[in-house]
Amino acid sequence: MSRNRAPALIAAVAALLALGACSAGPVTNAPGAGLEAPPAAAAQPALTAKDVGDLGKVVVDAEGYTLYRFDDDKANPPTTTCVDDCAKKWPPVVVDRTAKLRVDGVEDSAVGLLERPDGTTQLTIKGWAVYRYSGDKQAGATDGQGVGGTWYAITPEGKKATPV
Repeated sequence: MSRNRAPALIAAVAALLALGACSAGPVTNAPGAGLEAPPAAAAQPALTAKDVGDLGKVVVDAEGYTLYRFDDDKANPPTTTCVDDCAKKWPPVVVDRTAKLRVDGVEDSAVGLLERPDGTTQLTIKGWAVYRYSGDKQAGATDGQGVGGTWYAITPEGKKATPV
């Protein structure tokens, strides 16, 4: 190989390696953090419909935490009103707009995005902005259900969960 071609070949290999590092895997959600693409854990969906307590099927994140909707928000058009102190207690589920979300038990067409006032992108289900509750201390907890008569676990159809 000539010396003139070696730098170009090295650059091409480096570019291919960089592209491989950018491939998006499934996303997870930590309390108060956005959904991010972890390098391993390829089998776990970002959202799953799961039977939780006496609420029947609700949507949980990749870590099994119950997700909620807020009655003061609007679904059409998707609008969030939970900001500042509210967002500290009810962290919005924010995502990378370009990430490929894996879902299980939630129709792909039900999942959407909205831009929050701070410029981040929040996940929606049937137009309803989705949140976690800071008071849920473990996966499967539903301590946010019915708080203030305005917060409810969200079903895969975007409805309020009600005890069965």
